[in-house]
Amino acid sequence: MSAKIFTISKKANKSALKLPLEIHNKIDKAFDMIKQNPLFGVKLHGELSGYYKYRVGDYRIVYSFDAKKSTIVVVKIEHRQGIYK
Repeated sequence: MSAKIFTISKKANKSALKLPLEIHNKIDKAFDMIKQNPLFGVKLHGELSGYYKYRVGDYRIVYSFDAKKSTIVVVKIEHRQGIYK
């Protein structure tokens, strides 16, 4: 099941542009994986329930997936130490 609509929030896009080029390239590949199978990530619990995370080295991509609309919205892209705060 692939998603028809893939969007990145302004905050996530801004933080992604600040990352090192090597990580930026890995995140682009991760976006392709998420687009092909949105449920590939790990479902989050607690305050972030309803979101998924995808691991890219020491960085995490947090996104939501709406199966009815077939849309993915990337909410955050940050280092693992600060993403869940």
